[in-house]
Amino acid sequence: MTEAAKELGVTNHVIRRLIKGGIVPAKRLVEGAPYQIRAEDLHSEPVQVAIMQKERPCRGNSTDQLSMFPST
Repeated sequence: MTEAAKELGVTNHVIRRLIKGGIVPAKRLVEGAPYQIRAEDLHSEPVQVAIMQKERPCRGNSTDQLSMFPST
């Protein structure tokens, strides 16, 4: 997982989230063993899209949203 994170320039937490989300295919030979991730899977389109989405804010830009601190 650490090597995969380093390859993609992200944290281990991001790799774990991608594995749990089914975006990065990974296997464990036995329970508790490190994940095995194929290098070519790291550069697949779904993985690249998921990594690019992490950079975006998690909130939308709504024109109908009221400001918490309206200027008066």
